[in-house]
Amino acid sequence: MQPALDSNTLDRLISLGRERGHLTTEDLRASLPIESMSAEEIALVVVHLEETGVPVELEESLLLPDPKPVAMPRQSAEIIPFPGPRASRKPSKAKPLQPAKPALPEPRQAETQETSFSPWIVAAAGMLAFAVFALIIFATAG
Repeated sequence: MQPALDSNTLDRLISLGRERGHLTTEDLRASLPIESMSAEEIALVVVHLEETGVPVELEESLLLPDPKPVAMPRQSAEIIPFPGPRASRKPSKAKPLQPAKPALPEPRQAETQETSFSPWIVAAAGMLAFAVFALIIFATAG
């Protein structure tokens, strides 16, 4: 909540809500600076009021998050010449940079026998390690 919201303001709202049986958005606007509060701050006030037994009939538009700012159109950069002997030239109207084309993949060379056996060697080593551990477990268990 904002520091401007003190306990006296909330106590007045609670007593008003208990007298009337509920509070409306207009009641909150009369007592709180709603226009300068965020949706989260308003929700916290409403939750506090409802926890004290005061129902609040609130416009849902107040609890919606603030709309996202509209993005400004992207402007291209202007090249400013470095001061010196070349500064007297006018900047040229060059074409904007184009994205690079992706490189074509190189053709795969035939795999050698050595690389085609490597998955089998790893699998065999794993099976051998599993067998050794299984033998150790059965030997110590019995």
